[in-house]
Amino acid sequence: MVTEIKRRLVERITDPSYLEGLGDRSVAELREMDLECREAELEVSFERRLCQARIDILSAELTRRESGGSEDLLERLPHILASDGPRPTGDQPLPSRAPDLIRIPRNADIPRRRVEEIVGETTLARLPQLPAEEIHEIVESLRTHEASISARRKQVHAVIDEVQGVLVPRLRDQYGVDPEAPEEDAT
Repeated sequence: MVTEIKRRLVERITDPSYLEGLGDRSVAELREMDLECREAELEVSFERRLCQARIDILSAELTRRESGGSEDLLERLPHILASDGPRPTGDQPLPSRAPDLIRIPRNADIPRRRVEEIVGETTLARLPQLPAEEIHEIVESLRTHEASISARRKQVHAVIDEVQGVLVPRLRDQYGVDPEAPEEDAT
């Protein structure tokens, strides 16, 4: 008996075969594909934000060491994660980059485990004792992983664009409305 290995949703939708016959699909199939794509985007965005948050924590520890600060990491954590100042991983303040705890992907454990393979909670707990060189290596590994996740996220967005490029005109034709237009107030 041949068993098919269940592929991760992101891998499945970024496979070129996912879009084959797109123009021949029903509106219901296109809507299902759109939902799958949005779930995949949520998954990769969640993993990317986990990487960014850990990079922020590790970078803050390196900065503390360079400046000779003696503050405890746990005491500084709210400031590190809420800072609106320039960030080593981008110019966005954390609130827009933090894992959205309202919209967590169904399989959040998978991206979390992948990030923890690079730097887990045990490593973070002993961060003050780690040599700076090791922290730099971990940050670089996280940045490399974040870059690959960002590239995958771009692929997911391209698939979303393809699916919506077929779905939106069909919905317009079928219902005579633009599903992307803002709803008007009926009052």
